[in-house]
Amino acid sequence: MNIATLKVHGDDEGLADIRDGLPTEPHGDWQKGDVKPDGRVRIDSGFYVAIGTEQNPTELLKQIRFYLGECKARGIHFERSDVDAELRISFPCEQGASTPTLDLSLSDMTMLVEMGINLSITA
Repeated sequence: MNIATLKVHGDDEGLADIRDGLPTEPHGDWQKGDVKPDGRVRIDSGFYVAIGTEQNPTELLKQIRFYLGECKARGIHFERSDVDAELRISFPCEQGASTPTLDLSLSDMTMLVEMGINLSITA
């Protein structure tokens, strides 16, 4: 199953502003000073938002577009000095299986840039 998640982290005040306007509630969060599973200490607070899970990459991209479009319509943007955002798309694959193709358009990339969202794609 292909997964899209939005990771947002930074100062508590900026996070609260963004969190209040999101179309959905975050599915996980952490606080500055929390210990990560690898033993390191978190240097800032943050949260994860599940955007979509879909077997078909094209359908997942539609879910991403819809969610980010809803955020944009609500006036949410991440190009702030106190917050960082990253769209994480993962394609878990079995050994030897072909990796799905995800075709981001120029308008998709423009929306990410305009909203201040970094992109991370893993297989």
